[in-house]
Amino acid sequence: MNKENILLILWIIFGFVFVIAVESILYFLIHIFYFGLAEIGISYNVMTYVFPIITLISYSLTALFLLKRIKTKSKASGIYLTEFPKKLIIILTIIILILTPLTNKLSGIYAESISENTLLEMGEYLTFYGWFNLGFAISQTLVLIAMVWFSLIKLKETKNN
Repeated sequence: MNKENILLILWIIFGFVFVIAVESILYFLIHIFYFGLAEIGISYNVMTYVFPIITLISYSLTALFLLKRIKTKSKASGIYLTEFPKKLIIILTIIILILTPLTNKLSGIYAESISENTLLEMGEYLTFYGWFNLGFAISQTLVLIAMVWFSLIKLKETKNN
């Protein structure tokens, strides 16, 4: 395997790690926001509709920010970007390995503590939990479709020039 192919593979891996790290950060922040709203007493019926919207807005704004940042800050060209960010991939991997399990653990601890302190109906919580997780799936899918569509338009523009 030659150097270019190894670099291409590393950049593909970097892309996966980068996307998962950004998603882990968003997942963590949205859960923190959920804990805060639940603690101040916002109804789960209200949060059922609010959180899919908050999640979609968060994913969309993050994608727009990243697309703008890539467009304005990238000075490299070509498919084989030779300066591979070794430190950044290590940092992103650590973020993934810490934040995702931490978020899940905090969610479990919070669910245990709230179940003791509230008269919440199980059906009400399950409805919220379903919509909460569906918000992540819908947001990921819609933002991915939008980014692919945007990239295909940009590719078409570069071919026309």
